[in-house]
Amino acid sequence: SGEFGLRYVSYEQDMDFVAESGGMNSNVFEESSASADSSALLPSFVLNWNITDDVVGRVAYTETLRMPNFADLNALQYWYDPLTEGATYGTGNGGNPDLKPTESKNYDVSLEWYFADTSSLYAAYFKREIEGLVVAGRKQVVREGDDGVTRPYVLSAPVNASNGELSGLEVGLVYFPENLPEYLNGFGVQASYTMLDSSQDTPEFDETGEISGYVDSQMAGVSDESYSIVGIYERDSFDMRLSYVWRSEFYTGNEAAIFANPIQFWSRPEQSLDFQFSYNVNDDLVVTFDATNILDDVYQSYYGEGNDNLFNFGNGIYSRTFALGARYSF
Repeated sequence: SGEFGLRYVSYEQDMDFVAESGGMNSNVFEESSASADSSALLPSFVLNWNITDDVVGRVAYTETLRMPNFADLNALQYWYDPLTEGATYGTGNGGNPDLKPTESKNYDVSLEWYFADTSSLYAAYFKREIEGLVVAGRKQVVREGDDGVTRPYVLSAPVNASNGELSGLEVGLVYFPENLPEYLNGFGVQASYTMLDSSQDTPEFDETGEISGYVDSQMAGVSDESYSIVGIYERDSFDMRLSYVWRSEFYTGNEAAIFANPIQFWSRPEQSLDFQFSYNVNDDLVVTFDATNILDDVYQSYYGEGNDNLFNFGNGIYSRTFALGARYSF
């Protein structure tokens, strides 16, 4: 079985942006208007093959697009005079109303084995060819600052100037053992492991904002490896889950573009342990308890691949949370 489809997307949008420009409580505002449009024809193809009663193969090809973030379309520009005495440049940032959607060609192949009524084992290979990734563009603008001094400013604004490729293999298991003692019925495990390979061409810009070259790197925010394990215990009156997620170190982005172009910063491996519990008091009332970030880890980013113990960029601690709730239906 399968399906083939075509989806045509066309949009036009008018945008108005307003920002306070005269300082706090000044009631002075700056306004800007812009318009944008885009269209695309997106095909899709999916084929499912029941190889045996228990084994299913799937093949898919799709094309998708992702619209720009609305904040990135802001046509206003904001300028900042240097704060350091003797500095010869200022900075600026703004959006780009001419941004186009990011488009992707997607390839997927999977094999699924349903070896029991409630258990399965699967493997999937996928590939994404991505065009028009939004990255920070830069150029130099000479203008008069608020202090009356004419100087160069480094203006940063988003542009569709990067392409990337992402491919990977995922294997997963959903397993609820059978013939367990009565008090263990409903116990199960859900687990997955993913290997990823990614590449992205990150542009470098000259003073006029023209692309002067590209730096090849991994795709930002993508780990080479990750896995998750979820312990499940389901009964008629309650549901309990303990989940653990881990990912390897990953390239995060470029920093300090004014001083050097680019300086990559990376993040250490990350992990998270969460717990969820729900209890059906009766047919109408459900009580829940959730705990997140139980391990209370410190998240660290650093300059340069492998330099986690040498060049620290920043550290963060995300709150460990506990929540008790109730839901009543009538």
